[in-house]
Amino acid sequence: MIVMTSDLALAILRLTAGLLIAGHGAMKVFGTFRGPGLRQWTSHVAGMGFRPAVIWARVAAGGELVGGLALAVGFLTPIAAAVCAVNMLVAIWKVHWTKGLWVTQGGYEYPLVLFVLSTVIGLRGVTEYSLDEMLGLAQSAPLTFVAVLIVGTVLAAIGGTPVRVGRRRQRAA
Repeated sequence: MIVMTSDLALAILRLTAGLLIAGHGAMKVFGTFRGPGLRQWTSHVAGMGFRPAVIWARVAAGGELVGGLALAVGFLTPIAAAVCAVNMLVAIWKVHWTKGLWVTQGGYEYPLVLFVLSTVIGLRGVTEYSLDEMLGLAQSAPLTFVAVLIVGTVLAAIGGTPVRVGRRRQRAA
């Protein structure tokens, strides 16, 4: 008989959320699951206003792929969860916010759920049924999670803010 402990429940949530986020990353990196692939994803990132787009596209797609896989297996859990949470915040901010809450209208319902799951898991940190536990990687989960979340969010905000290029005044000859 399997007893559902809170650690087992969190492991199931961590595995599910991590694999779904990693799947989105694989779509962007490799074009799997009918995804855009890195070239088309870079164009999307440029269209969102991120500069330089090629760097931000790789950071976002790689963050989803690697962060999602790390979250799924519970490796460096607070860091992986924060990377996933930042990706979901950016998705809400740059892609879904103007469309409202509900996914049927292209809204942010789904990335919000993944953000909340990543946040809860990241704040909880190391649990049984994780690589962190097997490897003895004790971490200060809330502090580590919040620090990476803040740094990642600030960097994304800086990278996603359009650069204002002023008009050059032409000198009279």
